[in-house]
Amino acid sequence: MTRPVKRSSSPFAWVVAFIVIALIGFADAMYLAASHYIGALPTCTIVAGCDEVALSEYSTIGPIPVAVFGVLFYTVMLIASVVWLDVRNSVALRYLPFLTVPAFLFSMWLVYLMIFVIEAICVYCFVSAGTTTLLMLLSLHLRRQV
Repeated sequence: MTRPVKRSSSPFAWVVAFIVIALIGFADAMYLAASHYIGALPTCTIVAGCDEVALSEYSTIGPIPVAVFGVLFYTVMLIASVVWLDVRNSVALRYLPFLTVPAFLFSMWLVYLMIFVIEAICVYCFVSAGTTTLLMLLSLHLRRQV
């Protein structure tokens, strides 16, 4: 006999964590996008390699920097979670995995390219990969709660 999954009365704390992580990802992606558009290389103090990654052919899709897609992704995540906080409608959270799982897979592809193809490390890229991974895990958790 299986036990029913105990659900908390409100995923409020999880949504707040989701928002904080999405804000970190948004700031990271915005910095990289802004750096691209002003023609500056991202400052890389922990490890060298941010410039190599930023100048690589993989840093854009057509004329659009990959970071801009990150800004859009994190913006949608923030809007969905703030909508939930405002109206408590589970639809705002239920469909997040349909965005976070593909974003996670794309992020893992970019990490692969960074490490094995470009052979350089970008701290900002790892921050983005980390926030995307956490958002995916949280979205899957929230989907079960709502």
